[in-house]
Amino acid sequence: MKSVIKLTEFFGTKIRTRGSIEQLEGTLSLENEYLFDMSNIEMISRSAADELYNIAQKYNVKIVNMTPFVQQMYDAVTIGRFNPRQHNDSDVVFIKCKDIESLRAWSGATH
Repeated sequence: MKSVIKLTEFFGTKIRTRGSIEQLEGTLSLENEYLFDMSNIEMISRSAADELYNIAQKYNVKIVNMTPFVQQMYDAVTIGRFNPRQHNDSDVVFIKCKDIESLRAWSGATH
């Protein structure tokens, strides 16, 4: 039997932090099955969605009723797990400064 957890009862309509999801994890057991009902969750931060993904992978969790915005954020996290980060070449200049004074001197001379 699955335990239904309505996330609005824990978080209201916005899940802002990874720590919020970590607190939810503290109530879960590896032996149980869970249905996370995300009805009426309007917003989730990327870090919270990332932690939600971690929990869904670790525990027997099914997530349902995501709003389009929440689904997009969760999908972005999921896709990011399978695609390596790509860094494009840019015109960023790297400088070496031995101390803050040399940084100030460089900054003042070029800007």
